[in-house]
Amino acid sequence: MRAVPSGAPGEPERLSVCLVGLLVAAARHGSGVPRYAAELTRALDEASPEFPAVALSLLTTREGAGVASPRHIDVRPAAIPFGSPAGALRVVAEQLAVAHRGRADLLHFFDLTGPVLRPHRRFTTTIHDASIVHGYERVRHAYKRRLYPWAIRRAARVVAVSEFARSEAERHFGADPARITVVHSGPGFLADGADGAAAAAPDGLPEPPFLLYVGDLSPKKDVAPLVGAFADAEVPGRLVLAGRRRDGYPELDGALAAAGDRVVLLEGPSDAVVDGLLRSATALLLPSRYEGFAFTPLEAMGRGCPVVASDIPAVREISGEGALLVPPGERAAWRDAIRRVAADEALRNDLRTRGASTVSRYSWLETARGLLRVFESLGTAA
Repeated sequence: MRAVPSGAPGEPERLSVCLVGLLVAAARHGSGVPRYAAELTRALDEASPEFPAVALSLLTTREGAGVASPRHIDVRPAAIPFGSPAGALRVVAEQLAVAHRGRADLLHFFDLTGPVLRPHRRFTTTIHDASIVHGYERVRHAYKRRLYPWAIRRAARVVAVSEFARSEAERHFGADPARITVVHSGPGFLADGADGAAAAAPDGLPEPPFLLYVGDLSPKKDVAPLVGAFADAEVPGRLVLAGRRRDGYPELDGALAAAGDRVVLLEGPSDAVVDGLLRSATALLLPSRYEGFAFTPLEAMGRGCPVVASDIPAVREISGEGALLVPPGERAAWRDAIRRVAADEALRNDLRTRGASTVSRYSWLETARGLLRVFESLGTAA
């Protein structure tokens, strides 16, 4: 292990860890893994003084440094000649940045990748899900089919955001169970203000009552069948879909046309808009067929919004007892659940209570401490 100057004679050597954080900048424009990278980086900055044996640095763009705004972590600027890269282009940019600016004992990647151009470097990587093997990714993400197994095989440690993600790493990518550590993700995006107070509600939010979906408008989220189940339920109010289109989805276009003005589509909502929607909605509906963790139910629970969600492994693990779980893909079951949650105030109050208890178990600071313990263990083993 290479020594990092400690400032005092006789102090132990410190493990230098470079966080490969080009994803952090993308949190301004989306959720998912970029959100994970940004929130976790902020928490790592807060928790790092508790772990004097680990010296963190952050390799990111100027925009990423602005998002994270670290006080304790040293920032290494990554000069990216082609704007704000995404997808395979972002992976290429990371590889070039690591090759030129990623000097450290250990590299850490916030998603399932690694130092392809420097394959002998020691690194840790993160698995969120294995959606690529289930046919849910677009063609432009086909590179993941080769990159994911490569990173799993070579990483000094694989960090899984859930037990389900761990099982997916073992089942689909042949991960060594001894080299996987589960460090549960934090609870998604936080309210503005250190005290957790709500931001001022933006103008133009739909008038209650409304049911809410937040997330990608894509087939794996089963949004089109949700629109159909909502129409079948014939409940008061409207359904609000807040998210971004990630793939061509003609089934959704057809469902929206059939539903008319009872469904409101808000594409690319800001965090402030989503925060306001979650605080005003009758309930959040999450009909996904596949998730590796699922921020949205926890984000809803943290804002007192009842949750109705698919009964799938990751959701069952992370938020099951705080949500009303419904079999995925069963339109009649979703119709009935929508009717129940819209009509039954006692059920909604029970879900709010259970949700508050569930989300209280998740903390970005605890996620950061768990990851720092992984780094610390690797420094001891070096």
